[in-house]
This record gives sequence, structure tokens and C-alpha cells, in this order.
Amino acid sequence: MDKNNIKETIENLREKIKKHNESYYQFSTSEISDYEYDQLVKKLESLEKQYPSLSEGDSPLSEVGNDLSSSEKSIPHIERMYSLDNGYSLEEIETFLDKIASEVNWEMFPAITLEHKIDGFSVNLFYDNGELQYATTRGDGYVGEVITENVKTISSIPTKIDWKKPIEVRGEIYLPLKEFVRINDERLQNEEKLFANPRNVAAGTIKLKDSSIVSQRNLDSVIYSIGSAPDLMIATQSELLKFLSDNGFKTSLHTQLVNTIEEVAEYCNKWDHERSNLVMEIDGIVIKTNSFSLQSELGYTSKSPKWAIAYKFKAEEKETVIEDVIFQVGRTGAVTPVAVLTPVYISGSTVSRATLHNKDVITKLDLRLKDTVRIIKSGEIIPKVISVNLELRPPKSEPIIFPDNCPVCSEPLVKNDEDAITYCENPNCSAKILRSIQHFTSREAMDITGLGEAMVQQLLDSNIIAKIEDIFSLDYDAIGNLERQGTKSVENLKKAIEDSKNRSFDKVLFALGIRHVGSKTSKTLVNRFGNIDALINAELEELIDVNEIGEKIANSVHHFFHREENLKLIDKLKEAGLQFSANTTHIGQALSGISFLVTGRLTKYGRKSIEQLIMDNGGDVSKSVTKKLSYLIVGEDAGSKLDKAKKLGTVIIISEEEFDSLLTEKMGEVKE
Repeated sequence: MDKNNIKETIENLREKIKKHNESYYQFSTSEISDYEYDQLVKKLESLEKQYPSLSEGDSPLSEVGNDLSSSEKSIPHIERMYSLDNGYSLEEIETFLDKIASEVNWEMFPAITLEHKIDGFSVNLFYDNGELQYATTRGDGYVGEVITENVKTISSIPTKIDWKKPIEVRGEIYLPLKEFVRINDERLQNEEKLFANPRNVAAGTIKLKDSSIVSQRNLDSVIYSIGSAPDLMIATQSELLKFLSDNGFKTSLHTQLVNTIEEVAEYCNKWDHERSNLVMEIDGIVIKTNSFSLQSELGYTSKSPKWAIAYKFKAEEKETVIEDVIFQVGRTGAVTPVAVLTPVYISGSTVSRATLHNKDVITKLDLRLKDTVRIIKSGEIIPKVISVNLELRPPKSEPIIFPDNCPVCSEPLVKNDEDAITYCENPNCSAKILRSIQHFTSREAMDITGLGEAMVQQLLDSNIIAKIEDIFSLDYDAIGNLERQGTKSVENLKKAIEDSKNRSFDKVLFALGIRHVGSKTSKTLVNRFGNIDALINAELEELIDVNEIGEKIANSVHHFFHREENLKLIDKLKEAGLQFSANTTHIGQALSGISFLVTGRLTKYGRKSIEQLIMDNGGDVSKSVTKKLSYLIVGEDAGSKLDKAKKLGTVIIISEEEFDSLLTEKMGEVKE
């Protein structure tokens, strides 16, 4: 592989990892399993280490996941919150323990605490004078989003404790399995989309604005660590767990203190087999050195503690039979084959479908109808076929033929040589229209309450709407005559549609469903171009030159705005009153054309507040150190970003105070 291919591979891996981080932390969804995600991470780690000269720019490997929402209040953590490294075999765990043993010259195997790794949502709780002052999410590790009122609805988290000194308490919020089943049963009865797994429900619930809904979902918690606690004199993890329990926190009932690698293996194997008997989902075992002094000696990497690791359970595997294959068409026209399976119970649920991803997967596995296949399911995604049991293949088996024409509209399908996905390019394909409308009205986009998947399908079937723009000229009398649609429902829908006209430009842009353009990229484009006309008229080179926009995304955006049907849609949405320009009442141009990246802990600003200030003055906020970056704003404990900026030599490194001076100077220039 030549250098250009290696660099392209590194960039593609970074883009994929960032995309999956955004899906997981911002929208509580998972497109791939934890194992598949970690394999991407390990491949990128290997390439960055092997080819440092080709790894220019900042890497997602040095950052913890970020669940911050730009519109919500946040509070800096007193002590940073880290994430754990993962191991998928006991050999990896032994290697990890051997490595840190060599660093501290153990004379004997130290005490190790073993705890269940709850598949939930991290929380930081701050108490002072014995009372809960606030609760936050992990955020970006430095700053967390405030969720205090919602946390107060969780009965296992005390609002008052005996300890009177300031203390940060940390743990996991989760949804018990019985509650997950109950909620999905209710959604099934109401013909609503089912939740994929308990973790996603917990993550989504804890950020709801209505605490009364949060309280109805009966979230629970397990607390296992602390952040800042300057007056707490405790020497070990096992002592800490007792302290937490004595103060009314719920801790794991199955924590174990061990002294040999054999005991570690025995505990991991036991709970890998018995996890289905628990009241909550666990996805692994957390392995920590028990001694706090030893933890302090070992320290941290830029992302994780060196004294702890998570042993992740392998995805459960089962065999079943492919009864049929259906081909689904998504909003972008992507055609995805889905195997219809003989139902099989795996990882806590009965599965009857599995994604086959694309044509290449079918060819590679040589899949045929009635094949006995092995599937995996990690608990967070649609199951995946990984192999065929050829010994059980029936004679004269039928190959699975990928269609040449769209299974919905019959138009010829298109597959680019460099892309594994096959697309229907027909803008009038009914499947694309359905999916695009569902995306447009979704919570992450225009957030039109009452226009869920079932309702959109009902409106299409009744010929009340035929395309996106029809949403804003509905015949409400006709809707009132539909089954299960009363006067109140129609009034609520009308209000929700009117309210959606106030959604910001970046939300509207994301709602348009441009291929490869997620919510973050939409904000980047809005911040750079300001209005839809500037974006429509942008040259391809201008798009490529925008921070965080690669050639692949730029081509997709450029292509979208050069299709006549898309320009007609935008004109219709303009007429309906949607927002197609940034809010110029508060966005200045003092920092226009200047890009910034923030690293380290700031003393004057929160991370989110300074980034918002930059955007409010027309500047770009980057996530990586590249040649396009103008300024790196450096706080305390700055890490790899600072080193990379110094090495690059083209980035101006400034402090918070220097940023203030720069902003004042630029604002003065604009006034002149």
C-alpha cells in the first residue's frame, strides 16, 4: 500500500469513528457493535503508530465520547472524567496486567477489584453540605450537561447524604430489563417504533425536558467511583464502595476482590455465562487495581486510566436459517438486503431479521436461501450474519440475487466502483419519499411531534401528502377523518408543524437528508456559509476547503444542490417560512474565516461557552489540528493537540486571555 492509500485509509477510519461517536453519544444509537467499533479503533491506532508522518491532524483516539448538546446548560467537572480501554480476550487482560506490573515492579500480584460493567449512561453527581447540588452527564470529559431535575426522579440516587464535605460521585444510570420490556410493550400497543435496547432508552430519557416522563420510566443506578473529594481519606476501591453504600448509594452486589489472574478469568467467565440472570444489561467486567496509591502511581493516558480496563463480553452467536431476503430502500436511495430468519432467541430477545449490508457481503459469504447461518447480536444493533454452515446447505440451494432494478419503483440501480452501496437514484421512488419524510420530521431534524413513522405512512397511503413540502399545506379536515385521529390530535399536529418553522437553519439543513451530512456537519456548513443561497452557489473547492469537510462530503453536498428537484424543494420550504439563514441578530462577522480549536481545561470559559462565542462571532470551531486550523486555544493540562500544533508549525497557539484580546481587536475592526 503506497503512502497516499495509507493516508486515505487513516482519514477514512477517523471519519468513520467520529461518525459512530456522534451517533452513540449525541443520538443514543449504534450502527455497529462495540466489538466492530473497537476493531476500527485498533486499526487506526496501529496505522497512526506505524506511520506518524502520515497522521497529520487530530485523532478521535485522544478524546472521550462527547454527549454535549449545544443548546443545553453545562457545568465543568472538578476532576476530569475518563473512559476505559477495552479488551476482548483474557489474554489481552493478562497482557494489560503484565504491562503495568513492569511499570511499578510488583513483587507480588496486587489486589484487583472486579465489577460489572453496566451498559448504561455515565453520570457525575456533586454534593456539598450533604445535599445534591447538581448532576451532569460525562459530556466531553471536561464539561457535562446538566440533568439535575431528571436525576432527582431516580429513587436509588439520594438527594441527601451523611458526608458533608464537597464530593463528586460517579456511576451509571441504566434501565432495568423489566422496564425495557414494559415500555416496548406499550409502544407496540400504540404502534410506535420500538426502542433498540435499554442503554439507548436510558441515554435518551435522562436528557428529556419533561421530568414527569423520566419518572415514569423507572431508571436505576449503580455508583462506583468519585471525582474530586479532597477531604475523603480512603485508600482502596473496596473501601470506597463501602463508603458509597453507607451514604445511601446503590453499588454493585457482585463486586469481588481477587489476587490472581486465574481468579480474574474465573470471574469473567462466570458472568459471561450468567449475565442473562441479572436485572440489568452488563456488557463486560471492569478490572481495577484496588489500591488508590497504585492508581495514582500508574496515572492516565490522554483518554483512559492506566490502572483499569474493561473486559468486554463477546457478542453471542447462534445458528438459524435464512427463509427469505428482502431489499429495503432508504431515504438516500441506498438499497440494503435484509435476511428473514427462522426466529431465534439471542442476547435477550427473539430475532427474526438480520442485515446483510450490501451486495458484496452476499457475494463474499456466498449466501443462499435456506442456508443455515451463524449470526451475532451485541445487544445494540440489528443482528448480523457472519458465516454459513456449508455442511447443512440443502441440495440445489438457490443463490440470493441482488436486483438490478429498484424493488420499489423498478428504476435501474446504480453502484459506483468505489462504493459498496447500491443506490436507487429515482427522486420519485415511494420508498425514498417515505424515508426522507420520516427523517425530515424526526426528533434530531425538524422534531415535528405527531408525525412519527406510522403517521407519515398513513398520510402517504391516504394521498394527503406525496412529498416533504406537502407537510406545510396539509388538509387538516381530511386528517381528522382518518382512523385514530381526533380533533385534539389534529390541533396538536398543526401546532407542531407551525412550531417547526422556527427550527434553526442547521436543523433544516440536516433535515434535507443530504448524503453523508449529519447534524454536526450541518452546523459546520451553516457557520461557514450563513445562508442557503451561499451554500447552493458554493464551488466544490470552497466546500472541500471547509474545516471538517472532506472531499466525499463536499462532493455529496455539491451534487445535492445541483439537482433541480432539490432546488424546487428548497423554494417550496422557503415559501412555507422555514429558516434558511443563520440567526444574524446575534451572529457577528468579527471572526469570519478564522478557525479555532480548544484544548485543555479553561479557567474563565466552559468548553461549550467559548465555542459558542466563537460561532456567535462567525468563526469556525474545529475538532482537529490540521493545516487549515488558525488558532489553538490552550488551557491547563493540554495534551496531544498542543504537541501536534507545535509540530505542525502553522497553527497560532494562544491562551484564553489572548483569545479575548483577539476578539476585541477583530470586533473593533468590524465596527471601523
